[in-house]
Amino acid sequence: MGYVVICLVALFVSALTLFSGFGLGTLLMPAFALFFPLPVAIAATAVVHLANNIFKVILVGKKADWGVVLRFALPGAVAAMIGAALLSPFGGCSTDLLLSR
Repeated sequence: MGYVVICLVALFVSALTLFSGFGLGTLLMPAFALFFPLPVAIAATAVVHLANNIFKVILVGKKADWGVVLRFALPGAVAAMIGAALLSPFGGCSTDLLLSR
């Protein structure tokens, strides 16, 4: 039953953020954190975020201003990777802990 709730929440929040353009992580991560340990909830949110972004590119990518997309996407991707790398040292969690659950 928990997986059904998680899937429905992810679908609803993804549809909601299609129009607003932001908020997926803010709304989805706490919902995932109710069912999973925090590192897993963050990783699951990232997976849904990636899938949602790929879906948006397929859906509305032809009408995007690609100059603007690149100016925001490239620094955003670099910052996201730096943030992900900093989760382990500052979060007190190691990849061994994630893999052992």
